[in-house]
Amino acid sequence: MQYKRLLPKITSQYPCREDLVENLYDLLGYSDEILPEAIYICGPPCSGKTVIISTLLRYLKNIRYAIVDCLECYSSKLLFEDIFDSLCCHELSYENSFTPRVKCENMRSFISELRREFADDSLIIVLKNAEKLRDMDMNILPSFVRLRELTGINVCCIFVGQIPFEKLLPKTGLPTIIRIRVSQYSKEQTETILLKEFTRMQNALKEKMRNEPEISKEEFLRRLEIISSFDMNFYRNYLNAFLHMFYRVCRNLIQLRMVAEECFDKYCEPVFHDPSAAGNVNMLWRNISSTLKDSLKTLYTRLNATSIENSEKREMKDFIQIVELPFYAKYLLIAGYLASHNPAKEDKRLFVKDHGKQKKRLKSVNAKAKVSEKTMLLQGPATFSVDRLLAIFHAIIDQKVCLTCDLLAQISTLVELGFFTRTTTDKNLLEGSARFVCGLQVSVIMRIGEMVGFSVSRYLCDLM
Repeated sequence: MQYKRLLPKITSQYPCREDLVENLYDLLGYSDEILPEAIYICGPPCSGKTVIISTLLRYLKNIRYAIVDCLECYSSKLLFEDIFDSLCCHELSYENSFTPRVKCENMRSFISELRREFADDSLIIVLKNAEKLRDMDMNILPSFVRLRELTGINVCCIFVGQIPFEKLLPKTGLPTIIRIRVSQYSKEQTETILLKEFTRMQNALKEKMRNEPEISKEEFLRRLEIISSFDMNFYRNYLNAFLHMFYRVCRNLIQLRMVAEECFDKYCEPVFHDPSAAGNVNMLWRNISSTLKDSLKTLYTRLNATSIENSEKREMKDFIQIVELPFYAKYLLIAGYLASHNPAKEDKRLFVKDHGKQKKRLKSVNAKAKVSEKTMLLQGPATFSVDRLLAIFHAIIDQKVCLTCDLLAQISTLVELGFFTRTTTDKNLLEGSARFVCGLQVSVIMRIGEMVGFSVSRYLCDLM
């Protein structure tokens, strides 16, 4: 009875993933059965893996669960403590001095604490970006696979990654792991998912019209009436034109949704002038084709056609300074600067979600002022590792970004351009001992932050 009641709620939220929802519920949804020891879910980025798991776990009762991103946990100690804090619903705050529930230095202490705290509970631990576990101590990944055997409690570890299981854990002698392969969304499935955005797109377009100062009140009301008259077929025709050009080069659902929203108002412009044009698909396509081509060229730099037109009016020097670097590279620069000018011990308080904020006190402000000559900003930048750089990058960016070769290539480019300086002799960028330093001035980083809409000063300890 519970099975039939629960599945429609989840499948209605995530169309085209009914098989994944049913498989996960068959494995995890029955409270009177023992949980599987380990599950590996493999699939491309933005294919619904983590969000479906999170939704399903929120519905299940009598099960404690923790969802941890291994990219944000650049050390095993931080990984263990975050898992334990999530299982205990413990939030770091100023009141508890940002102290974790327990301190786990290694896998042995982590196992001991699990036995002591959750001997009679059922636990599910979800490890996102499980590929990063290979960069930690050699016993971390095999121990998580055998965690139920090592702890003696009813615990299931769900690994979420993008690479085949054979590359994640090629060693033999471990328990059989249930493997679930999640395929890429097809063009038809992508269209089905984006069609669910129709009402939101209508509201976003109305809000955009409301913020246009040059539109008179009468014209605004007339356009609102036209937008309200749009039906699902009108939006479906737009998506057909949009996906015809974009799906061949981009399968990332988040990016497709973002660009589709940016270009929708351009598609509607002829209809605002002549409402009868809503059914003229060929004319609407000719009107938007140039906009889609411009957006396609700047898909990964997050610049729309309007920003390009405005940038062409600037002087060439300003244009190069603003758009030369890709969008993710700007955030990597910000992350590198924060890593160089913040103590590593402050990372959890500054970047880990739901860990509260430190209250400002007059005494602490005055104390900082007296010793300002000793601050990180005046002492100069400190070195940082690639793991810490990526952890801060994923914490400050407001979207899900998967670790890809393109992202690593951008780090190498920043090193070649001199924005990051290598302080070790390691030839491989991803060597565990490789360290870098960001020597850019704070004014440059502040400007980059303004370009991407990020407040750098909020995350600098010496400016808080």
